[in-house]
Order: sequence, then C-alpha cells, then structure tokens
Amino acid sequence: MVPVGLKVFPARGHDLAAWYVYRAMVKTDLLEIAFAPELAGRTRGIRKAQYHGIGGAWQWTLNPHFDVRLSGEVAIPGDGYQDIARLSDCEPGLAGVQSCAGNDPALKGEARFRARF
Repeated sequence: MVPVGLKVFPARGHDLAAWYVYRAMVKTDLLEIAFAPELAGRTRGIRKAQYHGIGGAWQWTLNPHFDVRLSGEVAIPGDGYQDIARLSDCEPGLAGVQSCAGNDPALKGEARFRARF
C-alpha cells in the first residue's frame, strides 16, 4: 500500500484532507496456485495492482464540544482485481461460467456529527 496525502487548514476550525492510495500485492504466487485450474490456458497470471483509492475529508469544528465531518472515497479497480473478478462466476444460476468484469468502482461516503461533553 502506497499512500500519498495532503492536509490543509484554510480557516480557523476547518480541516481539509485529500489522499490517494495505491493498493497492490507484492507476490501473487499463492493466488495463482489456488486458481491454477481456472488460469489454465491463459498467457498471464494474476497481476499485482488491486485498486486505486482517491478520497477526501472536510471537518468543521464549531467549538471544543461539537464538530461535523464529511468524508468519501472512490476505489477504482486495478488490473489484478479485474483478473480475480474474471475468475468468478457472476451468474451461478445460469449454465456455464459467466465471468465478472470487475470494472465497477466502489464508493464510500460518511457524514459524522460529534458532540463531546
């Protein structure tokens, strides 16, 4: 995992943060052994990149007892994630194996209101 980020304080009581995270596997040998029958006949194995995460957060501290935080992240699938998805059966009810594409990004959002007494 390789994270890169930036945090700034544009005004009193406001914090802004942004980040990028590259998640990958160092070695995919165990996955390739586990999925050896499914990988038979393919020219390449499972690639290392899992996903690229881009996110941000904003926190507003009204006073020492109350703050508001909004945050979110988008995870974009990498090549290795797509390789693993193509080995899965997305429609188990149908005859044969219907491979998944693994192209859909994952979205996460959060709104937090915190009071301290």
